[in-house]
Amino acid sequence: MSRRSRRDEINLDAAKKIAKNLIAHRIWNGLTQTQIAEIIGVSFQQYQKMEKCINRVYAEDLHVICAQFKWDIAIMHSDPEAVLMEWCDRGFPNAKIVPPLAINIKKMWNKAEISADKYYKRRTKVYNVMTNMEE
Repeated sequence: MSRRSRRDEINLDAAKKIAKNLIAHRIWNGLTQTQIAEIIGVSFQQYQKMEKCINRVYAEDLHVICAQFKWDIAIMHSDPEAVLMEWCDRGFPNAKIVPPLAINIKKMWNKAEISADKYYKRRTKVYNVMTNMEE
């Protein structure tokens, strides 16, 4: 594995973590993609691509979003599963089943994961220019 592909894989993992945390925060707080997009000055389609890891989330945009909603920016780099479990334990301490909100978040995470992996594979394909074929 080349250095570039290792770096791309690490970057993809970081992008997925940030995207999953953005999705969790947005849904848990009852916000829409349009509301967050307006705050950072992009269309909701562009923000949607950020959640799907097709477009990168700029550090400035992440800072603006977190500042606007008073979210801790350090949480955006933590494990999204652990964050969601903590919220469920705090918000629904005696629940025997997973709250519907958490189920919706996990569904969105699965969609984002599929999209991110598909986009990553498409972006990192190697073409042999001599044979004009993928390797």
